[in-house]
Amino acid sequence: MQSTKIIAKEGYKYLLIFGILFLIAIVFGEFEWLFFVILLIILFLFRGPNRAISSNDEFAILSPIDGKIISIEKISYFDTECTQIVICKTIFGAGAIKAPCDMNLVEFKQRHGLFLCSFMKAANFLNERALYIAVKGKNKIALRLISGAMSRNLYAEKFDSIKAGEKFGFMSDGKVALILPANTRISVVVGECLKASSLIGFFNYEGKR
Repeated sequence: MQSTKIIAKEGYKYLLIFGILFLIAIVFGEFEWLFFVILLIILFLFRGPNRAISSNDEFAILSPIDGKIISIEKISYFDTECTQIVICKTIFGAGAIKAPCDMNLVEFKQRHGLFLCSFMKAANFLNERALYIAVKGKNKIALRLISGAMSRNLYAEKFDSIKAGEKFGFMSDGKVALILPANTRISVVVGECLKASSLIGFFNYEGKR
């Protein structure tokens, strides 16, 4: 199921507030251009482009968000070796966070925190963040969402199960770490810019049976 909303629901309250202020400014003839510009910025930040998923292959792994890949590395997670892909989201990309594949949720945690710049090392531990641990068939995966300085809030929804490409969160800027099985076939490289629901790679086909 793909979203067809022009603007994400997380931006509704900002549109309402500044829409009212814009109307008041028109009535009094003061600062109307300022509030008009703010409304345009809100529409840009909370835009919800309709994007189809790039692959219907049952083993496909999709990008969870718009952004640039800043690292691909082997890490120890789930008491085994895994592949971690970190995507940095800036305010210039759409902020919807989407499922990288069909997932059944195993664990969800959200911690409130600060909103430091994403490139500060302390941001990984002090910023507002959320963790999803899920399974796709025999594959266990995790997503770590870490908000950035411009987000001011991290919208992360808890779910039982979700289909590839469906939205489950929103953030204006920050980082998303996607932790996958070590034998995942990765088809992207560090420095590559992605759109949400574009192809990242494939789970190991040997796990089909």
